[in-house]
Amino acid sequence: MRSVIHCILMFLVSAITIAADAQMAPSKGYSIPLIDLAGQSQRQVIVDREADQYLGHPTTVLLEDGKTMIVVYPKGHGKGAIVMKRSADGGLTWSDRLPTPKSWETSKETPTIHRVIDAAGKKRLIIFSGLYPIRMAFSEDDGTTWSELEPIGDFGGVVAMSSVERLADGSYMALFHDDGRFLREGGKAANPPIFIVYKTLSTDGGLHWNQPIPIASQPPAH
Repeated sequence: MRSVIHCILMFLVSAITIAADAQMAPSKGYSIPLIDLAGQSQRQVIVDREADQYLGHPTTVLLEDGKTMIVVYPKGHGKGAIVMKRSADGGLTWSDRLPTPKSWETSKETPTIHRVIDAAGKKRLIIFSGLYPIRMAFSEDDGTTWSELEPIGDFGGVVAMSSVERLADGSYMALFHDDGRFLREGGKAANPPIFIVYKTLSTDGGLHWNQPIPIASQPPAH
């Protein structure tokens, strides 16, 4: 009898501990299931590979046909020549590396690619390359030909632009962050470090961008 009571008590203690842990665990804020895709090789596509060369940090844009995708990524860890490829089937297969302008070889930071449309309905693709100064290239034929990278102003930032969104009035807002090192030429990180999120606006379909304005900061964030 004593052993039975002991087992019951141990079960109750375990149940109480599990319940307490569940109450103390921070909420994820959602209830949808999580799926780890790392082991599902049937879902994985090799976009590029080069012996002894780091290839990563890809950003993509999906065009309006729902199938054509363009990907850009650096030949290196952030800094490195910008590589571009194209897919006509939603990312299942990819082209060889495509020709790019000479200045793309000088990229200092992970490139990002975005779709923008001006007030007259002209569609463009734009690519940003960060640090100081932030530079941009654009295409008006859905990525067939591209301009050289050119500075968008006398300011810089880390991984520009992390987000580009169209506003209600048709202008575009782009967001990037910096800790003082790249916002201006010769900048230095704040002490203690603090990353600030900046916004910059374009009213002509992404061709020109105004001076950045700080909108948020979080000391431990990166």
